[in-house]
Amino acid sequence: MIHLNHRKWIRQIIRIVLLLLVCLAAWIIMENGGRWLDQVETFNWRLEWHMLVISAALLVFTYYISPQGWIWLARTAGSEVGSGELRSAWFLSQLGRYVPGKVWLFAGRAGFLKSRGLSSLRSTSVPFLELLYTAAGAGLAAALPALISADFSIEYSSLRTAIIAAGVCVLTIPLLRPIQRWLYRIKHGSVPDALPLPGTGGSIKLLLLYSGLWWLRGFALYLWLSGFGLSNASFWICCAAAPLSWLAGYIVFLVPGGVGVREAATVALVAGSGDTGPLLAVVAGQRIVLSLAEVLFATASAGRKILFRKERIN
Repeated sequence: MIHLNHRKWIRQIIRIVLLLLVCLAAWIIMENGGRWLDQVETFNWRLEWHMLVISAALLVFTYYISPQGWIWLARTAGSEVGSGELRSAWFLSQLGRYVPGKVWLFAGRAGFLKSRGLSSLRSTSVPFLELLYTAAGAGLAAALPALISADFSIEYSSLRTAIIAAGVCVLTIPLLRPIQRWLYRIKHGSVPDALPLPGTGGSIKLLLLYSGLWWLRGFALYLWLSGFGLSNASFWICCAAAPLSWLAGYIVFLVPGGVGVREAATVALVAGSGDTGPLLAVVAGQRIVLSLAEVLFATASAGRKILFRKERIN
């Protein structure tokens, strides 16, 4: 009974926090909505369709490639599931990030691997490591633009937190294998020949993968903004805004999908004088394109009927 009451209180707190966030967002819109709409109406829109098409294609391409890191990590952990099934499980579980706390995203991926015969520890570690490497890749991708661009600003508090989190993830990765070896020696007295963690080469490969994907996302953002006539957008700032806004959305973990947080973080980095309204509308449009891609890939993956079918690994 105490446990049930505890869970009930947690749910109530989550609902209250979400309500406060919605109220805050509503207040911000009420205070600034009229000014932003005026900016949208008076803005000189110049559509470049070839840029918009290339941007959308790049965005969808990077989303399709994103499960590759999860596949590599699952293989390292001992999974023998085919790449197609792993990719489909990733696309389906990705919709779980629209649940407050992103709980079902991680639970779905861990539950899939466990249903395929991995231990609870290994199946849980794979989505955790995926997030760690993705965040580290985001930090590396944003580092160069942050260093060389004179226009880079981190006044938005979530962006400062995102930069700190990305730096911590980068520093943590070299320590993963030594820590695991130490834990194996304490618990078992010896270290196995094959650890369920990427080695140096595997870590570099994962970091290059995620950093490259974030750079492509940044380039897609730059083309998207330029395609709507927002020519003041800096290429380097866009390359930093794409990964840092994603990480900011994860840090504010109660917001489903980071909706609103990521757009606000992008606007905070990219917006010039008088461009806030048009920029917010354009960034929201790119988010719609990404959300449509998520739904389409998840729908296609659902047809494979793969989730939670029990299998044994010999």
